[in-house]
Amino acid sequence: MDTLDIINSSIFIKKEKELRNLFGKVQNILPSRLIACGIVKTNADLKIEKILKIFNHSFPNDLIAFYLKLQYQKIDPVVKTALQNEGRIVRRTVIFKNYHDKLRKEYIKDASDIGLLTGLSFGVVERANSITTLFSFCDKDIERHRRHEIVLGVLMHHLHMSFLKCCLPKSIQRLESTFLDTLTHREKEILKWIKEGKTNWEISCILNISESTVKYHLKNIFLKLDVTNRCQAAAKAIQTRLLDP
Repeated sequence: MDTLDIINSSIFIKKEKELRNLFGKVQNILPSRLIACGIVKTNADLKIEKILKIFNHSFPNDLIAFYLKLQYQKIDPVVKTALQNEGRIVRRTVIFKNYHDKLRKEYIKDASDIGLLTGLSFGVVERANSITTLFSFCDKDIERHRRHEIVLGVLMHHLHMSFLKCCLPKSIQRLESTFLDTLTHREKEILKWIKEGKTNWEISCILNISESTVKYHLKNIFLKLDVTNRCQAAAKAIQTRLLDP
């Protein structure tokens, strides 16, 4: 119920104060002492060209300033891995174990001193706008239970869209107009039933089409919405009010 409440609240986010309250609700169900997120401009190779916005929910402000001053985003292995694994949760302890070169060792030492070696992070890419949101949830307890990762996976795209609506509303407007112009009537029908939690077989029965036809339309929906799974497709449809009458 708390997760559903967060999803419902995320739909109406417009101001940074509301976004801060939303992250407060996330902290009520996930052990994450430190939360921060950012919007970056990325190129075709998913490398950061420019930081557009940093939203610091609970990190010490001087820590964020220190990070940006040393331009750690250019060598941060978490950022690199989150971009490479777009739309998937990455565990910070696993990431830091795999980086050993001198430059990253310096970063890892600083990260260790301030408790950033454990936690969950992810990045969500909007290729149509060449922008990516990056989220970090740091705490020694958040990696201990698979449940935390599952919950964050459900919330991921809703948090992504809320962040964009709050800080880059014009990007959402462009996405909404793009989706409305590109999705066919049949694709919108299938997307509506995805949002209702129906399986491919159930959708095929409801619409009187083959299951392979449903899968074909799903593939096109994922491509047009720039998502990789049903959960993300449903989240984007909800957040952009794509299926509103």
